[in-house]
Amino acid sequence: MGSLSTVPNQVSNALRTLAGVAAYMKDGRTPNFAYQSMLQLFCATGGVSNDAMSSFIGLMNRPYQFQDACGALGDFSEADIESIGSDIEDKGYHVFKQRLPDGLCDELLQYATTMPCVRRGTDGEGKTDTRLERFPREKPDGVRYDFSEEELINHPLIQKLMADRSFIAIAQRYLRAQPIIDVVAMWWNVVSARPDKGAAQFWHFDMDRIKWLKFFVYLTDVQPENGPHSFVSGSHRNGGISSDLLQKGYSRLSDEEVSSHYSPDKFIEFSAPRGTVIAEDTRGLHKGKHLTKGDRLIFQMQFSNSLFGGDYPKSTIRNAQSPQLAEMMTGYPRLYSHYT
Repeated sequence: MGSLSTVPNQVSNALRTLAGVAAYMKDGRTPNFAYQSMLQLFCATGGVSNDAMSSFIGLMNRPYQFQDACGALGDFSEADIESIGSDIEDKGYHVFKQRLPDGLCDELLQYATTMPCVRRGTDGEGKTDTRLERFPREKPDGVRYDFSEEELINHPLIQKLMADRSFIAIAQRYLRAQPIIDVVAMWWNVVSARPDKGAAQFWHFDMDRIKWLKFFVYLTDVQPENGPHSFVSGSHRNGGISSDLLQKGYSRLSDEEVSSHYSPDKFIEFSAPRGTVIAEDTRGLHKGKHLTKGDRLIFQMQFSNSLFGGDYPKSTIRNAQSPQLAEMMTGYPRLYSHYT
């Protein structure tokens, strides 16, 4: 991107973003020029622009009133939700005390070892994604293997997680607006000789939406050698990423570039047993540490306050096999508006 925007450029980017918002409200699509302007505004303002837009979205889409916040993460009281939301606001992440049950992890692991996946090309290969019949766990030759979102959202167990009010209530508290599920993903990472940019193993921040919260679920045990997810505590806040780093734009950053801007205690590595759930605002700097042993399976759900931003194809929920999802889709349609 080059250097940070001058004031005239910031004004121009703000106007282009607003023009894109008008287009988005008309037909539900974000023009690419508006998305790029939002990115540049974020880098120029250190996040203030996103927070201003989020405040407006919260006024227009007041949070839902749920009967309870009970689910796989626990049976949360209002005080629990407030405490967890405050923790994420302070640090940028929260590790839940309650892990997903072994049976659920076993079923998703079975899915991930038998269903088709896509092998991502490595940095040295360029973009050479290859569809495979199944993940070659015995002899992998890539770095990352992804599963189809369309197939994931039509799995009854994953549909149950998409309707889980313990996840939804935490996301809503953090977003302070009606949430929208807009990413459901699952992937394998395997051993590599060096970190791979395409596999998100360099430091970076996300900026696909205005505001969002990701939930990462470890489906295998993750120790330091298995590629723990890593985060710079507090870097999600306004000004949390230094202007020197933001001048590099929306790019991957080396350990050396990032470590010179933060004290060692800010670097968090999430080594944890399978079933562990981490909520994180990935507007902060984060990466997956590259693996030196074994493999790592992760499931992810993302909740956003708006679909304004990156233009991604919609997937189809062909059949709500989960009664919980069918009920939630009827009662809270905006929550599932990303899917057809």
